[in-house]
Amino acid sequence: MNTILVPTDFSKYATNALTYAVKFAEKTNSKIILLHAYQIELYSPDLPVEYFAQINALAKGNSEKQLISLISKVKKASKIKIDHISMEYPTVNSILETVARKKIDLVIMGTKGASGIKEIFIGSVAGEIIEKAKCPVLTIPLKASFTGLKRITYASDYHSSDIIILKKLVEIAKIFKSKLNVLHVAVREFTVDSEKEILNTFIRKVDRKVKYKKLSFQILYGKEEEREIEKYIKSKTTDLLSISTRNRTLLEKLLSKSITKTLSYHTKIPLLAFHYKKTSVVFI
Repeated sequence: MNTILVPTDFSKYATNALTYAVKFAEKTNSKIILLHAYQIELYSPDLPVEYFAQINALAKGNSEKQLISLISKVKKASKIKIDHISMEYPTVNSILETVARKKIDLVIMGTKGASGIKEIFIGSVAGEIIEKAKCPVLTIPLKASFTGLKRITYASDYHSSDIIILKKLVEIAKIFKSKLNVLHVAVREFTVDSEKEILNTFIRKVDRKVKYKKLSFQILYGKEEEREIEKYIKSKTTDLLSISTRNRTLLEKLLSKSITKTLSYHTKIPLLAFHYKKTSVVFI
């Protein structure tokens, strides 16, 4: 991992994500690029061009000033490499363009307060970035603080792309000396014995391609996948939950109904989303 992009709107949510990103970058020896996208509202086409030039210069100057101030604070507390970009462009477009142009390896961004996890996917900037960015996106709840990654959990549905993602997670786990747990939620589509057989088949396939001594596998049984994930998160047995955007159904369920409120108010666990390859196939 070489370069981490941290978008900011200078809110407390974005600042908390930057604090997390700095600690993450220190451990992974990564460079951070801090990005602020600003937009200028055009009130009337009849106004002189010079007026808009002045407004743009003022907006850009203010953006640069706040970015430099943030970077100054980071440099006082850390020796990581950090740069900044200020763009007059819609936020989502700015992030996606920077991801492509700067060959970003990871985006780390904050999620908003009480609406929390819901804001990640439903009509939010983070949701669009997760869907469209070709690199992983790590979203940080306001209550989350970096204390290391003792245990990373990946929610798997036995898809071939899971092996690709597990290889990437192993790279992270090795740096932090984390335990990596592969979690599958069985919703009674098969018998318990059948579920165990399917898991063992998946384990054999993973073992041939993923080498990591601290890798474990777990099945949770229940009527609803999202409910079991919710209980797992609340048990505080993991420091990071990872999921593939391929498993869109689970994402939507996690972010709906009362579960949204429960997760958003109580979880301190960051969510790491990986973009999947559409050509991959399911194992079962």
